[in-house]
Amino acid sequence: MDDSKDKNGMLADFQAITGIDNVGEALMHLSNCNWDLLAAIQHVMPQHTQQLPSESRTYQSDIPMVTIADDFIDMSASTSNENHRVITIEIEQNKRIITTLKVNDGSTVDDIKTLVYAESAIPCCQQLLNGWPNNHSPSNKDTLSKLNVPDKFKLTLTTGKGESTRALNGRSKEKTYTLNITMEATSTSQYKVHKLTFPHYKTVQDVKEFVASLTHLSISNQQWMGWPHFVTPTTTLEESHINYPVHDFKLKPLNSVSRRTRRTYNSRLNSVVDMETSDSPMPSSSTSSSSTSSSSSEEDPFEDAAESLSGIDDDDEDAMFMDTEIINRIRPLISEDIDDELAGVIQFVEEFQNRYGDMRPEFFLGTLDQAIKIACFKPAKDKRLLAVYLHHDRSVLSNVFCTQLLCFESVVQYLNANFLVWGWDMTHTSNRNRILQSASQALGQMAEVTLRAIDVNRLPALVLITRNRSNTEILSVINGDCNISELLSSLINAQEMFAMQQQVEIKEEGERNLREMIKVEQDEAYQQSLAIDRAKEEAKKMQEMEEEAIRSQIEYQEKQAAAEKEATKKRIEASLPVEPEPGDDVSKIRFRLPLGKFLERRFLSSESLQVIFDYLYVNGFSQEEYKVISSWPRRDLTTLNAAQTMKELNLYPQETLILEER
Repeated sequence: MDDSKDKNGMLADFQAITGIDNVGEALMHLSNCNWDLLAAIQHVMPQHTQQLPSESRTYQSDIPMVTIADDFIDMSASTSNENHRVITIEIEQNKRIITTLKVNDGSTVDDIKTLVYAESAIPCCQQLLNGWPNNHSPSNKDTLSKLNVPDKFKLTLTTGKGESTRALNGRSKEKTYTLNITMEATSTSQYKVHKLTFPHYKTVQDVKEFVASLTHLSISNQQWMGWPHFVTPTTTLEESHINYPVHDFKLKPLNSVSRRTRRTYNSRLNSVVDMETSDSPMPSSSTSSSSTSSSSSEEDPFEDAAESLSGIDDDDEDAMFMDTEIINRIRPLISEDIDDELAGVIQFVEEFQNRYGDMRPEFFLGTLDQAIKIACFKPAKDKRLLAVYLHHDRSVLSNVFCTQLLCFESVVQYLNANFLVWGWDMTHTSNRNRILQSASQALGQMAEVTLRAIDVNRLPALVLITRNRSNTEILSVINGDCNISELLSSLINAQEMFAMQQQVEIKEEGERNLREMIKVEQDEAYQQSLAIDRAKEEAKKMQEMEEEAIRSQIEYQEKQAAAEKEATKKRIEASLPVEPEPGDDVSKIRFRLPLGKFLERRFLSSESLQVIFDYLYVNGFSQEEYKVISSWPRRDLTTLNAAQTMKELNLYPQETLILEER
């Protein structure tokens, strides 16, 4: 890889971690640090807001929105926790239940299709899910809570082609987004609400630039709440999947931090700098107690963590350390008597937010097995690393790791942008056994062994899971005894390894899809050829059947005619007069046949011409087939009146008649 490509990749990583949208500003920081990515991050992050949980709760709580733009009103922050329901969905295909899913009501239709794909191998784009309650026809981004579905229902799965991009683009032509932006005033505790409208094709950068021109607040000094974690400056409003047609944002200037917040924040930054520059693991509580005589710049980070967790004033020296008694008084992230894994995950996310604030990773609300399928069982280009966060309240590292590392803004942004994050509390033995059992079922025995081997004193931990071709495995384990630099380095290295493998899988998947497409085309051509051959064979059989029917009809008619002819012959033969003896009144008639043979018979001169015709008919010469010609004068007797006698026709006393075929 050349130097320009390497720097472009480093620039993209730097912007993703620090949240600096301005390319020129990002280039300046990297250049000042000689393109040392970690040094640039460490240099920039202290200049940006990294809120403590106590501070972030005050600002990031649900603030009632006003509908009249640019009005100033006093508002008191209030905390609201969303209660999630567990939904059971039976998936039926061909009148057979193929799987039963248990998800929370925050899951989207796309999440359900991904879980179905993991069970049925039917691509999401070809899945048609019918039977939604209340006759809904949801989009892939709709959540179950929005659809107001019951706790249990059944969907019917059929296959079909995915919706075309052209149709999607056509649907979004008329979309206009209304953004309600609640902005904290810089000099008071009041809030100002801006109600702005943008077309769907405007980008995140366009919105921020417009707000900068409206409020005179530069983009680098804007702190937003409400953007999905995966958006970039070039992401359009349509692509960002924010709520349509109205979405609420909160905007806070980075320079509006109070004096006490700055003092506490600077203390935390000093602790973070100490951790970043130290090559040793994070200090334990015993080390902290032995260093109370040190200067304020060398304070133990555990003191700061205890303060941020308990909200104790700086002057209360008795609350400087978080001992086991305080831990036991904290509500557990997951109760010991939790019903099932999904309920435990929902409680974990709610309690984690209550304890550490809104600046946290976006934890996936589902079971471990579902998280693995959502992250790892998608097409190669859509796969992500799964980061499993394992918490333990009895570990001395837990509070510091959560407040100063896991909930650090750059770590949160990088995790949300590149990982699917899933969390679990292993404090209680029953919950620890449950996660070990789930890991064994989803990943195999070796994964359980790996997790069981993690020492409690090294918890919490981030377990990175990936799927390499057909194997889902643990890529690495990041233990809690690390500093911010080591954590970011481990995450970046894991993501780079994953990206390299992902490119290989994308290439292999493309080649495999091409082979499958060629095979499908060949199969279709073969089936078409078979269909043509079958059609020809069917046509041939039909023709033969028709010909056979015609032959049968002809044979039947011939038999009928022969039978009728034979009956007529017998009737005529029975009515034919007896040949008379030679005498004066007898005419001798000689018949010359077509093949040169002759017939000869005597007739009474008084007998009619019809008797001659009957005689010839009995001998196989009917009037329909033969003409009877007299020699002199030449005439066709068959054209004459058959009632005339031999004498009247001058056929007496003898005559030779000639038979000619008609």
